[in-house]
Amino acid sequence: MVEIEVNNRSHSINTMNNFVKKLLGFSIGPVAGAFITFVTVPLTTYFISPNEYGKASMFALFQMIFGTFLYFGIDQAYTREYHSAKNKLNLFQNAIFIPLVIAFVLFLTIIILPSPVSKLLFNNSNLVLPSILFGLMIIAMVVERFILLSLRMEEKALEYSLINIFTKLSILIFTLLFVIYIRRDFLAVVYSTVFGQIIIDGYLVIRYRNLFEYKKFNLNKRLLKKMFQFGFPIVIATSLSSLLNSLDRLSLRAWSDFYEVGIFAATLKIAGALSIIQVSFTSFWVPTAYRWYEERKEIEYFKIVSDSVLLLMSILFVGILMLKDLIIYILSPGYADATYIVAFLCLQPIIYTVSETTCLGIVFSKKTYLSIWVGLIAIVPNILINVLLVPKFGAIGAAVATAVAYIFFFISRTYFSNKNGMSFSVRKHYGVIVLLLAGAFLNLVPFKSMYVVNISLLILLLVCQFTTLKVMWTIYRRRNTKEFNFRNII
Repeated sequence: MVEIEVNNRSHSINTMNNFVKKLLGFSIGPVAGAFITFVTVPLTTYFISPNEYGKASMFALFQMIFGTFLYFGIDQAYTREYHSAKNKLNLFQNAIFIPLVIAFVLFLTIIILPSPVSKLLFNNSNLVLPSILFGLMIIAMVVERFILLSLRMEEKALEYSLINIFTKLSILIFTLLFVIYIRRDFLAVVYSTVFGQIIIDGYLVIRYRNLFEYKKFNLNKRLLKKMFQFGFPIVIATSLSSLLNSLDRLSLRAWSDFYEVGIFAATLKIAGALSIIQVSFTSFWVPTAYRWYEERKEIEYFKIVSDSVLLLMSILFVGILMLKDLIIYILSPGYADATYIVAFLCLQPIIYTVSETTCLGIVFSKKTYLSIWVGLIAIVPNILINVLLVPKFGAIGAAVATAVAYIFFFISRTYFSNKNGMSFSVRKHYGVIVLLLAGAFLNLVPFKSMYVVNISLLILLLVCQFTTLKVMWTIYRRRNTKEFNFRNII
């Protein structure tokens, strides 16, 4: 009996140690990518005005919107079926088949009718080449998505990270070439993004060409039906999520100007430092959470991860607040207004990342239709606040709308998860989120003593999460011992 208990404790220690190692592995690429982005953004904004940057951002925005509908939720179904599938190649080829066909059809349509696409993207019907490149990017986006999903599910952390690094580096190199030697308008951003991305995607196709061996392809209608049933509700939910992430810039496009769009988009890149952590954590956490669920891990494992992520993200939030005045230097004097909205835009990746640890009951129960309600609950306040604030306050109004919408997103996502088998206390989460929102509003006002205010906010956050600090310290202190039991430290 004693030997069994010791073995269980050793297994718990090994599980957490492996968790940390793989998390670090998946984080290398996104963190390095964040650094490269921090080099790319000021380089771009130094040479390109907010108006031109706003036009370029619409290219990326519509690429994201198109991508939402391409997958039909099959990408999510692919990750759900991965561990239970015996033939991984057959699963991959069936999963990518329909999105890839649709992407090719869209590409051919754009080649035939480039002017309407050009008008939609750039408010100019004469930009034919950028429109065609947009269609090519859609195809590359599908291929990249499923290859990277395969790496994630195989938990190949280092390889996944290196691809992220080389993608950002490739875009940076092309950005340098364009703004220094070729042109300094929004097309420089568009071309550098397209060429940098396609080169890496071309490498992925060559590197993993075995995944595309058509002779081994066998259309499995039963499998496709199963993935559609799982993924279709996610299509609607993802569409709502995409709209949620797009309403800010669409509202600015409708009721403001390209200057405000440019300010918002540039600040969104700065807030992307936290988005990188969001992506790296989610890339690692999704396959790990599914595996833990299959292994019937105790709820305490999931709670520790959730509390730890909340602590890390809230500390990073305050760190960005303390350094927000550097944004003007990172971008350029023409983007000075960015300093007032960065706090609100940082709340988006923070809240989304934390919600990834509190929403697992939805996917584990396979009730993906609940994600539709999550999207609807979040999008209603987003629309209302955008309508009320954007015409008068521009980018500030859009940033507030996004932050508040994501709070509703977290609340609804967590509620539905708790009702479907993944229930643990989140009172601490709500307290921290309230403090973060208060900090964002305080940083709208240019106080001389703002540094003291932000230090006080950090102290309050640490006090609120003292029990998490205690748990993390206990885990660290006992990492190499056999005196470890989740029930005793929570």
